[in-house]
Amino acid sequence: MKRAAALALAVVTAAACRSAPIEYTHNRWDYWSFTARAGPQPEPNYLPWAMHREELPDGGEALVACRWADEALPLRYFVESPVIPEALAGEWSTRSPEDYVNAVDEAFALWQRAIGGPARVARAASAREAQLTIHLQAEIEEIEQGQVLGVVHGEADRCSVKRSGPTPDRVEIEFAPRDALVFIADPMGLLTPRQVRAVALHEIGHLLGVSGQHSPLAGDVMYAVAADRRIEALSEHDKNTLRALYSLPPGTVYARLAEVHPPKLRDVRREPPKLAGEILDPRHGFEVQFPKGWQAIKTPSGWIAVDGVSWDYDASIQVVASRGSVGSHLSLLTAKSRGLGDDVRREEFELDGAPVVRLIARGTERAEQTDVIDWGDGWVLVVMADSRVEDFEFYRPWFQRVLLSVQRAGPGVTPKPKVSR
Repeated sequence: MKRAAALALAVVTAAACRSAPIEYTHNRWDYWSFTARAGPQPEPNYLPWAMHREELPDGGEALVACRWADEALPLRYFVESPVIPEALAGEWSTRSPEDYVNAVDEAFALWQRAIGGPARVARAASAREAQLTIHLQAEIEEIEQGQVLGVVHGEADRCSVKRSGPTPDRVEIEFAPRDALVFIADPMGLLTPRQVRAVALHEIGHLLGVSGQHSPLAGDVMYAVAADRRIEALSEHDKNTLRALYSLPPGTVYARLAEVHPPKLRDVRREPPKLAGEILDPRHGFEVQFPKGWQAIKTPSGWIAVDGVSWDYDASIQVVASRGSVGSHLSLLTAKSRGLGDDVRREEFELDGAPVVRLIARGTERAEQTDVIDWGDGWVLVVMADSRVEDFEFYRPWFQRVLLSVQRAGPGVTPKPKVSR
């Protein structure tokens, strides 16, 4: 996993003019300050990106949690059935308007199962009885940058602060998005119901609270370009972000933008490397221990841990299982690094009697260390670590401890069967 967000930048206040907007960059320090006040949150998440930038009653600016109030739940929605022109339907098409309505129903159900708790939804019999309406349109909506497949009009303004709340960390809000457009066609013709479900997942995420905002991480349904129907399943980041949002009272103040939270001293750097408990990955037949205090995240191919949070960190290390040979992986990795202009060095050694080949690539900003191990039956285990160039030598003992902790578990790699699509 590549670093998904730049290292935290300081908040810059506009001293010359009070009305000038405050520059702000999401950072782990504000996130940790918030969790210290509000309590631990489901992780990994992109909760800061789900917050709304709002003006407070005292004139200051803050990031505020905006979502449907508990008393508004279950959320009643209605799906407006599309009218499919004959030119789009085609002579042999078997897709009916109800297929697309069902796809939106499935998207709502997926979000409800993911969030759990109070975030319940219910299909209304008509738009008049609904709080939300999803309009399905068999049209092609194009903009200068490409094609739009889903729209929540005016979503950035759907949350507003009404008055001060019961505590300094709360304000009273109104959150009332009403509808969304989901287009069921592109220049190639009608989309499949599965594709429409993916688009609906993205737009419903906006309607539930990630309104006018997006995840910073590619691979999430709520990533900025996820509405192009390529991302079909809610990620752990998606699920945990909405779970966290609906565990907070509406109007919770995440951070006041005029308050500077400078980076804390890295206490971990004052101590020798320490590892947390074992993580077992039965999917790929290995156990691993990551540095204590690092955020560990399950991925489709293995595990990754970061010194920070998934969207703002100083170093990362991941262990993944991959099809292929040691030689083929080394060739690809070497070509990629040299294509970026990195200086590449190769080392070879043994780990518990097994040969390991290591590539160290140093660029102008980042340095990467990749160890490739033959894992048997046509698989390799790849241990990849990276940090900023200036921190690389400091982190290498952590990387080495993780590599030494890797153990074979069970009979070996057990790949999941491929699913036909």
